[in-house]
Order: sequence, then structure tokens, then C-alpha cells
Amino acid sequence: MTALRQPYISLATRISLSIVLLGTLVFIAILGTNYFLSRNLLEDYVASLAVSTADSTANEIESIFKGVAGNADSLADIVSRTNSKPEQVHQTIQSFLIANDDIFGMTVGLEPGVLFPESGEFSPYYFRGDQGLGYADLANPEYAYQSWDWYTVPRARQDAVWSEPYFDEGGGNILMITYSKPIWSVPEREFAGIATADIALDWLQEIVNGIQIGKTGFGMIISSRETIVGHPDATNNMKSLQSLVDTEPLAVIRNNINANSSVNARYLNMPCWHTRGDCWTAIESLTSIPGWNVLIVVPEDELVSEISTLTGKIAVLALLGLAAFVIIILTVTHRFTRPLSRLATATRDIGAGKLENVLPAPERHDEIGRLTNDFQAMRDSLRDYIAQLQETTAKHQKLESEMKIASEIQMSMVPGGGTINIKRDTFQLYALLQPALSVGGDLYYVVQDGNVLYFIIGDVSGKGVPAALFMAKTTTLFTGELQNFESPGAALSNMNNALVQENNACVFVSALCGTLDIASGELRIANAGHMDPISRVSGNCSEMPVDGGPVLGVLEDAEYPTVIRKLSKGTTLIFYTDGISEAFNERHEQYGTRRLLQFASQNSKDDTECFTLDIREDIRRFVGDAAQSDDLTLMLIKYGE
Repeated sequence: MTALRQPYISLATRISLSIVLLGTLVFIAILGTNYFLSRNLLEDYVASLAVSTADSTANEIESIFKGVAGNADSLADIVSRTNSKPEQVHQTIQSFLIANDDIFGMTVGLEPGVLFPESGEFSPYYFRGDQGLGYADLANPEYAYQSWDWYTVPRARQDAVWSEPYFDEGGGNILMITYSKPIWSVPEREFAGIATADIALDWLQEIVNGIQIGKTGFGMIISSRETIVGHPDATNNMKSLQSLVDTEPLAVIRNNINANSSVNARYLNMPCWHTRGDCWTAIESLTSIPGWNVLIVVPEDELVSEISTLTGKIAVLALLGLAAFVIIILTVTHRFTRPLSRLATATRDIGAGKLENVLPAPERHDEIGRLTNDFQAMRDSLRDYIAQLQETTAKHQKLESEMKIASEIQMSMVPGGGTINIKRDTFQLYALLQPALSVGGDLYYVVQDGNVLYFIIGDVSGKGVPAALFMAKTTTLFTGELQNFESPGAALSNMNNALVQENNACVFVSALCGTLDIASGELRIANAGHMDPISRVSGNCSEMPVDGGPVLGVLEDAEYPTVIRKLSKGTTLIFYTDGISEAFNERHEQYGTRRLLQFASQNSKDDTECFTLDIREDIRRFVGDAAQSDDLTLMLIKYGE
């Protein structure tokens, strides 16, 4: 059964009908719900205004508090970590005051005999006076600085604190708040005193006086103990919030202060305590001083009349605008959508894959004209892209094939093709090589001639094709040395001199080269800038130091001494490249030699294959989902049964 086809309706007709219908609904909604829209507009307007004012005020205060606290922290750090003398402490305090105008005063109150063993009580106080910096010695018996809250509270808590507002009689002699930072002696971590920075409350009063919201809106600042710190009426400062606010709004404020643990301000509607009606109130907590809050209070009555008038004007304008808009839209939409209709017809062929069809020329230099030009450019770009994609795909497939062949060739140059497992009555050997890319720069080589096992492990700088080429050259040189092998040190010297030649790319390789007499257990080994091997004897693991020379390929005629060790039966040697020790996990932490030593000590397996695979699995667990960052090579040799 054939479905009924919907009648064709042009875009111009759809736009006109939709706009007319929408305009009519908007007009009816404005007339029918004017009151509710006015109330919503009032709430949104007042909430946005109050919250933004509270937020900006809190940010301004926070920036000052954090800066002042940072200066006190720095002062405490300087006093504790430097061998300062009393006169230097005086100079440091003055320097901080000169550099930061937001700080009223600073002091360093010390525990007698901790930082300055020969001095008693010490608390020089510098503050801003009418004639520049003033000075007071708080170490005098009348002031007794060790009994003040700014000293005792942070000492008891062993942490920095902000004080409640107080009058500093005998010091700055003004209303202030103080940030106190404990000072600890280094390295004993003994309490040594307190470094402070003071802020005068008249600065907060200036901020409160600058809050202007309408004619009657105002702001206030309260401390953690509900003390009013800043109020437009300065006579209310230092009073408790309870003494100023009625019971009902006070309970609402307290509930929302306790709930305001988020960064954003909270706003609410509550009964006013200073006038009739309700008030919109925004509350913003200060994160740098727990318990301190900024309150923005806006009486609702001031805005209701203006919002109502505005709502009426909007209704009238909406009616007039709707009538004019209906006439204009019916005329304009049909005219401006004609080119778009022709363009839609032409682009239908492009969607069908006919990229050679010509699009109609644009009639006007507007968005539809640009759209026509863009379709033309898109058609041309799509045609070119398809051709380039076909060419690029062919090249990519060829490159992947070549890299696969290169990887197979490289793996064929090391015994076992990247994994070798040898088990004899006199020794065991297992080696594993895993490049980070298709090809890499790590290498190993093992060959037995009679009772002598010849081996080498190396790591070429860098990754990828350049490292792979240098690895192939290094492996070839080592196999050449096996034809007339004198000693590991001589072999490394000959290989180094060959690699230095025409090494314009400054590629180098670190390596450990050695021989093991499987009859006597004599190990002869030489080191060219490589990590020392790890020796496991009777379950105990430690690094075997092998003094050597520089990496191969850098310094011509370098010497590499041959180190001789006598292995006891059951000894396992672990050789590895930095792809093991420098394997990174998702937190950018390194696996490290220490972890390798710890794991090897805890692993009780004697079979070199199982031992090697266990190490590889531990690295895999450590790395997790992080990508392999470097070539990885492990070679384990166990002497004896």
C-alpha cells in the first residue's frame, strides 16, 4: 500500500506561517500572563543583580585577603628557612609593608630561644602611621604578645588562622583583623613563633560604602562569630548580627550561611528587618576566611513599581511590533528565499554524486550568495579530496607494507626474532625485545661457542627508523667482532671507532657486552654508558656495578675496561634497557630501577622464562592503559642449575 504523499509547502510559506503563529501566541501570552512575567522578571533581575554584586564584592575582598595571607606566609618562610638576624627580620617586615599597601601592619613574634638562642621575647611590630611606618615593640610586658589570640590560636591549631575583628591596643591601636602563620624551625620542625599581617577594618568599610543597588539596597560583611564587620551605617560595626536583625530573618540567614558551602552565592527572599515588606538577599561565603560572609540586601518594594511599568510598555510595543512584523515578513520571505529554492534544486545533483554539474550563479552578495559560492567550493574541494584520498590511501598501504617488512627484517637480526629461550644443564637464558613503534633501536645478541657464552644488550638513542638503522649497524659490528673476539672491552672499543665514523646525526648507543664461561662461572663484562645489570643470588637482588666508558658512537678511541666477576651457581643476571626503568603510567610516574629490584627480590621463580614474563607482566600492570613510551628489552641469564 502506497503511503500518501504530503503536499509541498515552500520554505517561504512555512516561515511566514510559523512567525505569524508564534507572534500571535507571544502576544496572547504577554497579555494573559503579564503579572506572572513581571514577577519572574523581578526575581531574575534582582537575583542576578544581588548575586553578581555579592560575587564581585567577595572576589575583591578575597583578592586582598589572599594577597595579605601570601605575604605573611612568605614572611614566615623567610624567617624559618634563612639564618636571619634580628635586624634582618626588622628590614624584611618593613620591605613587605612598603611593597603591599593593603597590609596595615606586620610582626614576627618568636618563641624565646628557638630561632635566636641568645634573645628572649622578640616581636617587632611595624604599621602604617600618619608620617610613614610606625613601630611598636610588642615584646614589652604590658602588651604580652604570647597571650593574644593571634599568637595562641595558631600555635594551638598548628595552622594559619584569621582572627576575629579586635582593637589592637598597644600595637596598631585600631580595629583590625589579623592573619597569623606559624613559624617552624628547620629542620627540627619545632614551633618557633608566629608571622602576622593585619588589615584595617576601615578598608572593609570603604568596600561596603561602595555597594550601590538602587536607592535603598546595601551590603554588609559579617564574621564567623556573626560580628558585623562592615555596614553602611558605621555605628552598627562590631555589633552582633542578632542585635540588629529580627528573629525570623535571622534564622533564615543562619540556615543559608550554614548551607552555603558552594562557591556560588545563594539568594533568597525573606522579610526585611529594617523596613516593611520583603527583601532579596544574596549570601556569598569567603573561602579564604571560613565563616565570613558578604550579604547583599535589596528591598523588593523599590523595584516593583518600575517592573510593572516596564511590563505595560512591553505589552504595547509587542502588539504594535507584531502587526508590523506580520506585514513585513509575508512580503520579504518570498522574495529572499527564491534563490535558495533554486540552489536546493541544483545541489540535489551533488548529493547524487554528480560533481560535474554547474551550480546557478549567485544573484546577490548576501548569505544565500555566500552559500552558493560555498557549495561551489565544497563541490570542487570534495572532488579534489576524493582524488587525493585515493592517492593517499595507496601510499599509506604501501608504507604500512614496507614498515612491516622492515620490522620483520630487524627482528631477524636478533636471535629468536625478538624472543629467545635457551635451557641447558649449565645455564638458562631468556631474552625479550618489544619495540615501541614498528621498528626500534633496542638490541640483544647471544651466541654460544663451546663453554663460552657471548652476549650483548644495547639501546640506541631515539626510536623509529633512524634508531633501527643504527641498531642494525651495531648488531652487524658485534657479529663481526665474534670472528676474532679478544675481550668485551676490546670489542666495544672497535665497535665505537666504527660507529663514530660519519655519524653526522650524532646517534649513539649504550651497551653491555660480555662473556660467561659456563664451566667456571667467570663473567667478563664491559659497559658503554648502559645501566648496570642486576644480580640475584639466593633471592637477594642488587645492582652489579660495572665501570665502563662512554656510549658508543660519540668519542673516538674511547677505552672500555673489562670487568671480571666470579658467579656462584644459581646466580641470575638481569640485563635491561631504559624502556623498563623509564616505563610511564597514566600518572606520568616511572617504573624505576628500585621497583624492578623489589619485584625481582620477591619473585621466587628459578626458570628464566617465567621470571622474565613475570617482570613484563608487572610492568604491564604498572603502566596500565598508557602507551608504550620506549623500546623495551629484557635478558636474563642464570648460571648453573
